[in-house]
Amino acid sequence: YVDIAIAVLVGVAAALYIRIGHRTSLRNLLVGVLLFFASNALLFWWCVAVASFESNLLFIVIYVWVGVFSVLAPSQVWTLANYVMTTREAKRSFGFIGSGAILGWIVGGLATRTAVARFGTESMLGFVALSLLACAALVAYIWRHRPDYVGGEQPATGPGVQSGGLWGSLGLVRESPYLRAIAWLVLISAVATTVAGWQFKAIAKAAIPGTDDLAMFFGTFNMIAGLMSLMLQLLLTGRVLRTAGVGAALFIVPTAMLMGQAGVLVIGTLVAASMLKASDQVLRYSIDKATVELLYLPVPAAHTFRVKSFVDTVVYRLGDACGGLLVLTFAAVLGWSPLQMAWIGIALVAAWIGAAYVARRQYVENLRESIHQHRVDYERASLPVMERDASRLISSRLKGTTREIAYALSLFEMAHDRKVHPAVRGLLHHDQPEIRRQAISLLARAGDATVKAEVETLLRDPSLDVRTEALLYLTALDSDPGSRSPEPDRKDPLERIEQLGDFEDFSIRAALVAFLARPGRSQNVEAARLLLLKMVEEPGDEGSRTRLEAARLIEMLPDLFDRELRTLLDDDSVDVARAAIAAVGRLKKRALIDRTIDRLREPDLAEAATAALAQFGDRIVGTLRDYLTDEEMPMEVRREVPKVLLAIGTHSAQMVLTESVLDRDVVLRYHTIAALNKLGQAHPERSVDRKLIESVLGAEIMGHYRSYQVLATLGTSLDETASPIAHGLTESMEKEAERIFRLLKILYPQFDMHSAHVGLESSDPVVHDNAVEFLDTVLPPEVRALIVPLFDRQVAVKERIATANRLLGSTLTDREEAIEVMAISEDPWLRSCAAYAMGEMRLTRFAAKLDQWADDGDPLLRATAIDAREKLRHAAAADAGVEAL
Repeated sequence: YVDIAIAVLVGVAAALYIRIGHRTSLRNLLVGVLLFFASNALLFWWCVAVASFESNLLFIVIYVWVGVFSVLAPSQVWTLANYVMTTREAKRSFGFIGSGAILGWIVGGLATRTAVARFGTESMLGFVALSLLACAALVAYIWRHRPDYVGGEQPATGPGVQSGGLWGSLGLVRESPYLRAIAWLVLISAVATTVAGWQFKAIAKAAIPGTDDLAMFFGTFNMIAGLMSLMLQLLLTGRVLRTAGVGAALFIVPTAMLMGQAGVLVIGTLVAASMLKASDQVLRYSIDKATVELLYLPVPAAHTFRVKSFVDTVVYRLGDACGGLLVLTFAAVLGWSPLQMAWIGIALVAAWIGAAYVARRQYVENLRESIHQHRVDYERASLPVMERDASRLISSRLKGTTREIAYALSLFEMAHDRKVHPAVRGLLHHDQPEIRRQAISLLARAGDATVKAEVETLLRDPSLDVRTEALLYLTALDSDPGSRSPEPDRKDPLERIEQLGDFEDFSIRAALVAFLARPGRSQNVEAARLLLLKMVEEPGDEGSRTRLEAARLIEMLPDLFDRELRTLLDDDSVDVARAAIAAVGRLKKRALIDRTIDRLREPDLAEAATAALAQFGDRIVGTLRDYLTDEEMPMEVRREVPKVLLAIGTHSAQMVLTESVLDRDVVLRYHTIAALNKLGQAHPERSVDRKLIESVLGAEIMGHYRSYQVLATLGTSLDETASPIAHGLTESMEKEAERIFRLLKILYPQFDMHSAHVGLESSDPVVHDNAVEFLDTVLPPEVRALIVPLFDRQVAVKERIATANRLLGSTLTDREEAIEVMAISEDPWLRSCAAYAMGEMRLTRFAAKLDQWADDGDPLLRATAIDAREKLRHAAAADAGVEAL
């Protein structure tokens, strides 16, 4: 009955504990509970030792009080540890923290023996009170020195949660697959260990009939088990968690207990029973306890308190009760022997292993979800205005100032796609002519024929610019081969011009060309070509608008104007060339592919050229391969080819990219890896050359370690944060890291490596450590051993440099050797930094290299090398002057 009372009171205490947590901070709650139990102990001590009050009821109350406190106290310790530590910190520290509990168990027993002999049994209540007061002071100290990311004075259950005791906590567990997995793991393990404990006691009692001998055996066993548990906790737990990970550690105890139950079933001796109990008492309270507590780390802090309070009290005690019920049913009622109970034990351990498997899988999923949510939040905050707010901006500015509306429309003009917000149609009747003109232009670009009748009315607009734009809109729609307008609906532009009056010259000519070129009774290709040629040859900046309309017109006309399109493709105006490139793609002009590829080198035209070339599909993959692999081709063009192959996206395009993944140029390699990464996401069913990708990954990892060697050797030169060398090296290392994670994504598409990379770059220690833990859990051991030390913030730079020296088998002895490593890099940015360092440090031995770079094709490297060469010449002249003196 006393044990039943303890179980009931534990539930009541847990409910009260959680409700108080709604109203006060975790620090206040923990300190308050410790002070409450300390005052209870002092009161009991006063009743027994001072007032000499003796009553059976008092001793029952003390026994129940100890039972309740023994459940709440460990839960408080682990709750605090979960709050103030991240996943990686916990992996390193939970083994040591757990050893405190085991050591307390041992020291407490010895202290009790000594104190009772000297001061009497009653004095122990006073010692308990003093110990609890010391614990309260420790909690306050730990909270005062907590990390910055830990919340302050909000309630322990989190902000905004004002109600919900045990039922609310049960709801949290029931709604979350991860929390359900933890609860089942704790429940099944408690049932299995309760049954195993009974087996051990029953077999020991049968083997050792004497009461004194049995007590001595239990005492000796507990002492040895305690010492072994402490040694394991101090020496192995942290190492096992760091090397094997949480997932593997979850299976250690159930596997050991499965072997123990099998031993009891087959052998049935006291030795077998002792091995079974040792697998529980030695391993469960060392490795397993720290591992299970680690499972709570990915749980949101606002939920941790409520969930742990529920699981550590209700679920754990429910497991003990279920285990006792099983023993009562099978042993007492059905008369099963301890050996027969091994079948029950084996079934329970099998269920335990299943629960551990589910918990491990959910642990990984919960880590992934936490870092994925961080990436989503980060990307949402980083989205450009056009992608986030343009539609809302335009619709909200329809009644705003002219400047606001013009700005909103300019955002659409800068957009790469041709879609516009429906609200743009309402701007056709705006008071300001410039707004009306912009609206017509955007709708024409989008091919929106729904407002054709409204635009017809704008041919009579008072503004010449609006009338001109309206005529161009109608010309474009009438010239579009995909237009469904019947022939009678397509009006002669000359009739419109004669009826309505003045228009800009280029719009009149564009309308005439479109009218004369389209198939039908009025078609006159030669006359159309003559007019179009005059538009194409319109000189200077003044004629750029005419040439632009010509390029737009060719895109919509029948495919009859190759010479004019070729001329426009080479136009100096970016807008004209972009429109001509779009026409090449739409008309699929194979003869102009080389010219279009050549324009990839120009940043303002690269995106348009990529889109146009992608429309050719597989037909030009061979040509693109030639450009990509030919080292004689301009590097600016080669670096853009992977983007074209990505846009094409076929299997043959992917194969060409795979061929070039080992290219020496680091920028080209980056674009190639990025393209393969995106194609892998879009087409996960396609096979990957894993050996090749693994080779590239190994090379990138070794290159990253080499960068740390350079960083160490140039340390004295990088003291200034504004140093261009430091900035360049840091940026180069960031690109190396990005390439590494893109390659990991190709090799392991089932894991969210993108979110892991974004999480590693976070300044939030919790997010960063969750990302590291995710990698540590999902990557194979051989890859994990190389990757994790590079990105774990707990690994010092000195350790990474030592690892680099060991892996690479060599060291960099001086700064000149470090700069030489930078100089032989294929990264033009890093070589530019090396050139800068050569000039700043007056390293004359690299004069020949600077002369070579002064003619390099990369503009930044060329300019930096010329500047550094001048510095060397000035230094040489100064030295010569000193010698002359």
